[in-house]
Amino acid sequence: MEPKEPLSFSRRNLLLLTVMMGTILVPINSTMISIGLTSMAQDLHVSIASIAWLVTIYLLIMASIQPLSGKLNDTWGRKRTFIAGASLFLVASVGCIASDQLLWLIVFRAIQAMGGAVMYPAATALIRVNTSDRGMTHAFGILSLVTGLGAAVGPLLGAALIGLGSWRWLFGVNVPVMLACIALAFVAVPESHGKRTRIDWGGSGLLLGVLLGGVLMLTGEVQVSVYAVIGWTLLVGWFALRQKKTEYPLIPFVFFRKVRFTVGNVSILLSNFVMYATILTLPIFLRQRQDMSLQEIGLLLLVFSISMSVCSWLGSAAATRVGKPALIGLGFGMNIVSSMFYWLILRVWMVQDAWIFSALLIFGGASAGVGIVSMQTMSLESVPREDAGSASGIYSTFRYVGSILSSVAVALFYHQVDVIFFAMASLSAIGALLIVVTQVIEQVGVRSSVVDDKA
Repeated sequence: MEPKEPLSFSRRNLLLLTVMMGTILVPINSTMISIGLTSMAQDLHVSIASIAWLVTIYLLIMASIQPLSGKLNDTWGRKRTFIAGASLFLVASVGCIASDQLLWLIVFRAIQAMGGAVMYPAATALIRVNTSDRGMTHAFGILSLVTGLGAAVGPLLGAALIGLGSWRWLFGVNVPVMLACIALAFVAVPESHGKRTRIDWGGSGLLLGVLLGGVLMLTGEVQVSVYAVIGWTLLVGWFALRQKKTEYPLIPFVFFRKVRFTVGNVSILLSNFVMYATILTLPIFLRQRQDMSLQEIGLLLLVFSISMSVCSWLGSAAATRVGKPALIGLGFGMNIVSSMFYWLILRVWMVQDAWIFSALLIFGGASAGVGIVSMQTMSLESVPREDAGSASGIYSTFRYVGSILSSVAVALFYHQVDVIFFAMASLSAIGALLIVVTQVIEQVGVRSSVVDDKA
């Protein structure tokens, strides 16, 4: 049930404006909150470890819902699903503003993540079915640029909003944008459906349980005992068995037989750990140890994010010439160097020069961005085109799992940032080694194929 007639030029632009208004708030709300964690902890009289759950729960919900959200908008209708996601995001933002206890703030933050996880896939589907192939490429390019800039300006915007007098402005900014987005969606967005399939709600719930249980044990919120480990292991087994038996699995394990698919997904997990650890650790460290203002920290993180976005684009252009594994390996190598320089400049040499920080974050952003497009492309190219939706959902889940592990590490070791910096370097080294092993396996496979052909 696709639109019967192509949209006019003005209607397509209005549709693009509508989906951008909604989707830009997802990355903004993911990154700008990092700048306000200290203020929120002080106002609510809780520890940094406790307030970090606002980051963790956002990532947990996004990771567990992303695999099924694509099927949801095909079955329910893309316009309806987009408006539902935007409405959830709006209601949750109002709830966050009104919350005066950490528990309620975490609850509404989780609902906000649900809205974002539902809204974003619907937005991309709406663009795809309402534009030509050429127009779709242009529209997705604009959407990618806008969301990248959203992530980049998030910390700076957060600093400006907190400067108005309260961290509640971090959520208040969402309200007028979402109201306008929903109103436009009713007028400008045509309804359409895709292939109707069964939605594995139970599988999504089990995935959330697996992720949440792991985080609770890692953070010490649940005492790690034999019974807890056995219970979590059984939950993992239940999820895996369900994915193997169900006709419409969230995560088709057969994909992981492809070496490049596995490497692409593991690479984004490791890379996102390093990226998110940088965004979360530096504001806390620079605020508490260097006594920097929120505006200065926001500008530094803006430099990091812009560098990452630009180098991501440059990396995508260079992938065909240099090769995807080479770019991924280069990114991990640069991450090792940047992680060690974070440690040297901030902990050993105690440098306080903003220009040196800026240069370091430009390099760190380049490290995070140069191989990221190659990771996604390598993963998606490894599966048939008709499975691209499922593969994209898995990729998004691995990306968010990396962010979750990073937020847990920051919550546990924010008083010992040396541990975080060395973890960043160590995981980057694992990623680089993984690329080397992949290249060796592929070379051996090629040689074996040549020998078989000659025989």
